[in-house]
Parts: sequence; structure tokens; C-alpha cells
Amino acid sequence: MKARAALVLVVLMVAGSLSTMFAKASHQNVKDGDDVKGMLDVRRVENFGKPANPRWKIMTIGGSTAKELWDHGFFLVYLDTFDDGRFDYYALVASKGSKMKGTLWRDPANKRDRKVGTFPVWRANKRSVTLRLPLSQVNTGGKKRLTYRWFVKTLFTSTNCRKVCIDRAPNKNAVTESNGKPSPHTSASVPEDPAPTESPAETPTPDSTESPEAIPSASPKS
Repeated sequence: MKARAALVLVVLMVAGSLSTMFAKASHQNVKDGDDVKGMLDVRRVENFGKPANPRWKIMTIGGSTAKELWDHGFFLVYLDTFDDGRFDYYALVASKGSKMKGTLWRDPANKRDRKVGTFPVWRANKRSVTLRLPLSQVNTGGKKRLTYRWFVKTLFTSTNCRKVCIDRAPNKNAVTESNGKPSPHTSASVPEDPAPTESPAETPTPDSTESPEAIPSASPKS
């Protein structure tokens, strides 16, 4: 009986440890109401995929084509990976006329924004955009930094949005997420979520010559 009780205790302790690790690897979704004009009013943001290669699916209330979004609509995911009180990177999804393309930018506090990479973007329908951003492209703050913060923003201009319609999700603060690094307090690795079955429509080729000059208020200043 004593041996059996000891075995049960060990199982409970392991289960508790695993539940903690799974919690660190979990993804958080954001719901947003009908609160701005324009077809890029965010309805929901889903964060999924492997912690080191997160994906965001941004769903809007209105539908739009790549042609309609050209020079008029932009999707951004802001990242705070340094834990320094500001957002140091932003992932930009913009239309190239017939398709969407993703570029990653570094936003230094006292220097001009700098392009650091590209990432795949695809659309399941006219009301959503999905992007996959490898965290290997950003500085995640060393071994002790186990989380990062993010929020989503859309920008849209039209006859009804002459001053730029801006939507943010969440409306305040940001979402804290695991960056996939193992905790220094445990030798066990953090289980990763299975990758979804969606397939990227394209894998952009890095191009260090682009500039986000046409994007209004793209830089996340604090």
C-alpha cells in the first residue's frame, strides 16, 4: 500500500509539472468588437503553431481583396521581445497588388526603422490574413527571457477613412506569450503545439532594399 501511495504521489507531481509546462506553451486568442470604420475592423486574432514559430490569423469583419488593399490596407503585429517597456519589432503584411507579402522590421528607439527579414503570408478567405513569424529572426532577450508580448493593429484608408481607420487588438495592453525556450528550473523540454494544416501560398525572398514609407503610423512608438 505504501509503494502504491508513493507511486500515486509521483504521478500527481509529474502531472502538475507537465500542466505548468503546457500552460507556458499555450496560445492566447483575442476577440474584438465592431468598433472602427472600414473593412479592416478586427473581429478576432488567433495565435497558434509552435512557440518558436508562432502564427497569427487576423480575421476582420469586412472582406477585402489584395487589389483593394493595395496602398490602402495594412496588417501589423507588434512584438516586445526585450521586456524594455516598448515594442522593438513589427511584422508588416501589405498588398503588392495581386498578393500579400510579409516583412519584419526592427524599430530602434533612436534610429530609423530597419528591415530584418521576410515571412510567409496566406489567406484562407477575404476576411482573414495568416502569417508565420520565426522568432529566430528577432532578438528574444537571452536565455532568461522566456516570454514576449504582442498586439495586432490594422490600418485602412478610403473615402470613409480619410484620416486612416486604425484598429487595435487587444484594445489595451498586450498579450504575453511563451517564446519556446525551456525554463531554467526544469530539464524537461516544453511540448510544442502541432503545426496546422494550412499551407503558405508563398515564401517571400528577403529584400533589404524595401522601405515602409507608404505606411501611415507604422512605427510603434512608446
